Amino acid sequence: MEYLLLMVVGVVVLIYHWIQQRRGAKHKYLGDVVKARRVSSMTATADQAVDIRALTEKSRWQKLRDRIDNVGKQLGSMALIKVIVAIVLLAIAGNFINQSFLRLSPLLAILVTEILGLGYGLLWLQKREEKHFEETFPDALNMLASAVSAGESIMHAIGYVGTHLEGDVGKEFNVMYERLRIGETPDEVFRKACDRFPYPSFQFFVITLRANISRGGQLKDVINRINRVMFDARAMEKKKIALTSEARMSAKIVGSIPFIFLIFMQYMSPENYEYVMFNEAGRPILYYMLISEFIGMAIIWKLMRGAT
Repeated sequence: MEYLLLMVVGVVVLIYHWIQQRRGAKHKYLGDVVKARRVSSMTATADQAVDIRALTEKSRWQKLRDRIDNVGKQLGSMALIKVIVAIVLLAIAGNFINQSFLRLSPLLAILVTEILGLGYGLLWLQKREEKHFEETFPDALNMLASAVSAGESIMHAIGYVGTHLEGDVGKEFNVMYERLRIGETPDEVFRKACDRFPYPSFQFFVITLRANISRGGQLKDVINRINRVMFDARAMEKKKIALTSEARMSAKIVGSIPFIFLIFMQYMSPENYEYVMFNEAGRPILYYMLISEFIGMAIIWKLMRGAT
């Protein structure tokens, strides 16, 4: 049973790594731009308005540090206490699940529960922040375009957005304004902002803003076009979610039925549960259920991801 649990954790880790690679592919178009031209910095070249490499290429240590900083900001106040409480609760839950259903090594069960629980929590925090960003960022673009149309400079327009927009996006714009006001270079300010919001739409906005500072141009028209593109993309995404909602809900229900049945069997028919979970003759039934569930969910998930 210990080996089976480790195999399940390994499969989950591989799936997570593959998802991260798919997410990284969204930023490939930013990296492709710098393949034909190498620049040392954003201010030392006249051939390119922005060093896109600074937005897309980081060391693993930098990525880990940025991720930890973002998690602390996502958790809000008393982030360390929240993490400690989550670890303690996951340990209690892992010990209860192990004693009630699995009967493995307590240390192994708690370790697996901690990894899966904290991993799911991180993904949930990232998804929640990204959703909030996608809902708030168009308002920031509208306010920025209005301020620029009224004759404000780019720096004061950023400060206007930071002052009047609530939420994390407004706070980040306010931080950008304060850094620009004390004399920090736009390149460094925008790089730190991209560390906070590593999303393609925000990186496009930063590239546009930096190019406008270096070369000039009709910033209002460009911002309005970016906002329109983001609106169309968000509308298309919502339409896709609405069209696939029934299939996704059906897949979740069908996928959870065997595990719910096992939990009920533990209390309604303990002898059958013992036979399936802990008897060598009943193990093939358990393995068949897990393998068939994994294959079926992988196929459904692939179909859902491929919906256009």
